[in-house]
Amino acid sequence: MAITICFIYRFHMIIINEVLQKPLVEGLQKEVLEIEWYEVSKTILRRKTKNGTEIGIKKNNRIPLQDGDVLYANDDFYVQISIKPCDCIVVKPRDMIEMGIVCFEIGNMHLPIYIDVQKQVNIAYEVPLYDFLKRKNYDCTIENKKLLQTQMLNIHQIKR
Repeated sequence: MAITICFIYRFHMIIINEVLQKPLVEGLQKEVLEIEWYEVSKTILRRKTKNGTEIGIKKNNRIPLQDGDVLYANDDFYVQISIKPCDCIVVKPRDMIEMGIVCFEIGNMHLPIYIDVQKQVNIAYEVPLYDFLKRKNYDCTIENKKLLQTQMLNIHQIKR
């Protein structure tokens, strides 16, 4: 006697050309799709929301996802992006000259640099980089923060 077990789960494949602009989400169930800071520019992703709904994303453009973007909405629920916080090296430059030197040093390592509203330099945590910055006597700490695309230092800005 053979037994067949079927697993039924909610699966939605979402093809994204652009994020929804001001969608009407009032009264709808919120599905949070958490992604890592380095996944915002990926064109193909497959993840589960916090509620367990499996989501497939295929973007047809190169515009990075941002924290709070609504990707999908129907009559029952909507899917909103949340970027996970991560351990970051936070450098507090003493003046603009030190800010330039720190950004230059980190830029030479080809690492993405994020500058927040307090004019602090944020970089994803790496032991060798942290040790390097400490040896150079920069004022740096390790904090758990979100690295947001809106704070990324870019030479070539992508317009939304």
